[in-house]
Amino acid sequence: MSCSGVHVNVRLFAFWVMVLVIRSGAGRIVGMKALGGTAMLVLALFLGVFVWALGNGTPLSGEPTALMQINKGATPLKLARSGANSRPIAPEFSGGQVQVVLDVTLGTSQRRPKPRDQKSSDGLLEQSKFGPLPKRSLDGRSPARAYARTVLVPRDTLPRIAILVTGLGLNQRLSERAVQKLPPQISLAFSAYGRRLPRLIGQAQNRGHELMLQVPMEPLDYPESDTGPQTLLVAHSAKENRPRLHWSLGRFTGYFGVVNNKGGRFLANSKAADGLFQELQRRGLVFFRENAGGNNGLSRLAARVGLGYSQANLHLDRKPSEPAIKLALQKLEATARRSGFAIGVAHMHPVSINVISEWAKRLESRGFHLVPVSTAYGTSRS
Repeated sequence: MSCSGVHVNVRLFAFWVMVLVIRSGAGRIVGMKALGGTAMLVLALFLGVFVWALGNGTPLSGEPTALMQINKGATPLKLARSGANSRPIAPEFSGGQVQVVLDVTLGTSQRRPKPRDQKSSDGLLEQSKFGPLPKRSLDGRSPARAYARTVLVPRDTLPRIAILVTGLGLNQRLSERAVQKLPPQISLAFSAYGRRLPRLIGQAQNRGHELMLQVPMEPLDYPESDTGPQTLLVAHSAKENRPRLHWSLGRFTGYFGVVNNKGGRFLANSKAADGLFQELQRRGLVFFRENAGGNNGLSRLAARVGLGYSQANLHLDRKPSEPAIKLALQKLEATARRSGFAIGVAHMHPVSINVISEWAKRLESRGFHLVPVSTAYGTSRS
């Protein structure tokens, strides 16, 4: 039975119980003399149950909803926001049930798609108890190539700069601000511990951002620095770490690679890193190390297992202030001029979002191309 059916049955049950109570006490209610405080309390209780049932029969707690079936391949449902900047919300959908939530007061609507089935036409997902996990398709396609952002830049010799902003999903307001304010060429890394990820992911994809997944890994000062219950640990074998990794991988779909969250101790251990790299390579993903400088051993390990690997040239906001970030961006430009390509990493600080978005507006006029991080792997589609 569907959720809507259960909701209707609860309402009917409460309604008929209320009717029976009122009918059985009708004579006394008319007289008003025989109706004591206890009877009034019982009647009020049943009325309260009835009102509660009307508002809480669905997981959306009283919001007007409807379940709609959208066939795969059908024209996408276009539900636009009100206002001058109306546009479709999450225009790409691979089929299945969609729950439409209607906001009667504001006159808006929003689609909430259920997770895609493992038989999705792209063939890049497999179902697991942790949710859909990325995988290579039967025809050899990989998530790293399929989900990389399309790059449309002239084939010239101008230096290229990529920036990855991390930590999205942990703060809803700042995450939405980063998605909307940063230019779409900037790649976004969402934390595996993020909240309301499907909605944020949809917004980011609609804006054109490519996505990475931030996986928690054991830091040097663990457990003083606690990276959560799904942290990949050096003391665990690859088999023991795999369920934790799969938990993170199943948090959302559409990312082309994985970036470390902390991980100083984990990535310094070649055996632990090898187990991680083997699993990522098997699933057709790439790995990005957000820490700048050093650790050539990781790049050699990645090359040995056939995993795409890259790392940051510069961390832009270790000191999250406007002067410090502007100075770091100047250094990033200098690196790009010397080598032709440079990658900067920033966290989702409000000042970082503001400074980077303003800096990007004038980057082309200074003789640079802003490109997504996937360009470093040769996986971006042009």
